[in-house]
Amino acid sequence: MTTLLESSPDVLPIVPVSIERISVHDFRHTEFDDTDTFYYELLNGELVAKSAPSPFHQRISRNNVRALDYFVINNDLGEVLYAPIDVFLDEYNATQPDVLFLSREKQHLVTPDGVQGAPDLVVEIISPSSMKRDRGDKMKLYERCGVGEYWLVDARTRSVEVYVNGLVNGVQDFELRDVFMETASESAAPVLVRSAVLNDFTMPLMAVFAGAE
Repeated sequence: MTTLLESSPDVLPIVPVSIERISVHDFRHTEFDDTDTFYYELLNGELVAKSAPSPFHQRISRNNVRALDYFVINNDLGEVLYAPIDVFLDEYNATQPDVLFLSREKQHLVTPDGVQGAPDLVVEIISPSSMKRDRGDKMKLYERCGVGEYWLVDARTRSVEVYVNGLVNGVQDFELRDVFMETASESAAPVLVRSAVLNDFTMPLMAVFAGAE
């Protein structure tokens, strides 16, 4: 079993390496040591150990949850959830999205064990250690499994990329819909992040990163 560690880029962990691939069934029945401070994702049959997020990461996550939750509740659209929560996507993949939205039509996916299927919207907050995975394996996985919309929130560039899923020749495919970034002009209107899945939802870009300086 291969175990990957997602943490500070300055940490060089020694991890066991094996060619064994584990399933979601095995993952759900794995007992971790009580002293283990990590939480885990399963990506393509490999365990990824994630350390606690930074305060800046948590503030960005909180900002998104508050704005999305307020909009979703007031419009009776479904439910907003946030990490840590297992999202089981197929036999070998169970992720822990930072923030996710499930429409009323997908409420049946919520079970006592986690979310059993693809959310309508997934938000991942990029860190230096997660950037390659968020833009690579996880993005491909969310695309293939039918996540409707995918946000990549990058505190380093203070930007939000919005990808929307559609069918291209019968295959699920993410299209980059918008990249929201602050402009250099002081006279420009505030940048508003917009969602394709949540019609009429907007959030000031500055509010996304409030407190994350």
